[in-house]
Amino acid sequence: MAGAAVAGAEAAASAAEPEDRRAEPALIEARAQALSIGVVRLALAAVGLGAAIAFGTRPGAAAALFVLGAVLLLVAVLGGRRRRLVFLRLAEAEPLGLRATFESRGRSLLRAAYPSTIGLTVLIALAVLPQPGLAALLAGILAGLGAAALEFALQLAAWERRRGALVVAEPGRGGRVFEAQR
Repeated sequence: MAGAAVAGAEAAASAAEPEDRRAEPALIEARAQALSIGVVRLALAAVGLGAAIAFGTRPGAAAALFVLGAVLLLVAVLGGRRRRLVFLRLAEAEPLGLRATFESRGRSLLRAAYPSTIGLTVLIALAVLPQPGLAALLAGILAGLGAAALEFALQLAAWERRRGALVVAEPGRGGRVFEAQR
């Protein structure tokens, strides 16, 4: 009964908000999100590599599999079409309006981690006992994702510096991209 009263109060509060305010999602700071997810991915990849070695893969073999996974991922990402499209979207960034709200850094990080980072981490954990070499390869793929995110954060920082703006975006792949003047 108390839950229904709370839900009713929340519905009444959101109904009192202007229609356009409820329709606007909280924005994310693109550079901060890329930087934080890159660091998390690299840390999880290092743990995965350590676990692969601890559970039976020789250090040299584990390192080779790790590097192979990272290189394969980086070649795919850095040479891919999607990367070029991101920078084309940046060139068409809209000016940020005055009424913007921002998503918390924690929520932004969680959004960036799902599904790739969480999925790969689960796969590494599942593979480490029966196939520690596979865990090392998957950890390398995760490290490649982390390195790609950090590289994107660096490129985005340079782009922002040249434009004198901060890049923010609506969550999700199809979300709009904005630039806020510093």
